Amino acid sequence: MKFSLIIPTRDRPILFHRTIESIRTHTTNHKDIEVVVVCDNDDSKSQAYVKDAMSKYPSLSIRLLTRERTEFSNRDYYNWAADQSTGELVWIFADDLEITKFNWDVLIWNGYQGFKVGRPDNCFCFSIKDNTPPPSHTLPKFPCFPMFTRECRELFGWYLHPSPPNWGVDYIAYKIYQPLDRISQFHEDNYLNHISHHNHQVKEDETSLRIGRIFNRLKMRPEHSTDRVLGEEVPKLRQKLAKQIEDCLKGDCNNKKPTDTQNGENPVREILK
Repeated sequence: MKFSLIIPTRDRPILFHRTIESIRTHTTNHKDIEVVVVCDNDDSKSQAYVKDAMSKYPSLSIRLLTRERTEFSNRDYYNWAADQSTGELVWIFADDLEITKFNWDVLIWNGYQGFKVGRPDNCFCFSIKDNTPPPSHTLPKFPCFPMFTRECRELFGWYLHPSPPNWGVDYIAYKIYQPLDRISQFHEDNYLNHISHHNHQVKEDETSLRIGRIFNRLKMRPEHSTDRVLGEEVPKLRQKLAKQIEDCLKGDCNNKKPTDTQNGENPVREILK
């Protein structure tokens, strides 16, 4: 598989079917993707509508995973399911997204093939434009629903930082990868429509409210604080990535041959100073 789309879902049958339908109609090569859906063990209704989608869309490879309910969507849903996926590229997706870009799979795959030239570490993420309003005008653009190469998991042990329960990990990824020129941007137009209350398209439902309650309750605990991760861990994680890049450029990276960086630039040496 080229792509794995990771989708946790609960109590959102209408949104979920809109999501799956958009994947079906906007994907050029169905054989190149898998849709990995995660449901709670106690949520038989969601499991039923996922199975209905599996029957309704036979051309798509839809896999259903079930697990005990948890408050930690990054660690226990996304990372857990991604570790059981098979795609070369892992997309942190959602059950309230619609793909709006036709031929997205070909465009992103071709962009990936071009971006990895001169980057033998192959450890980077993709910033894919969507219409989610940014949380603050002071923040730079960063991917709300990022896609990662599997090498990211091999280096860090996860795709999304596992400490914050839900919100904030997209910005953590941006702060790790962007200074080292390891974000490939697809920002020429929207690839995704976020069907959320943030865009005033739907009312806030119990799933969204629960996510917010969990975030607000845990954000002040140091072990789950996004600010703590940004201040204490991100510099070390960036150093780790920089070392990996430097080793790969020297040829000590999974037996790959050394390669000059694209355009002769090497931001790694600045990080390692």
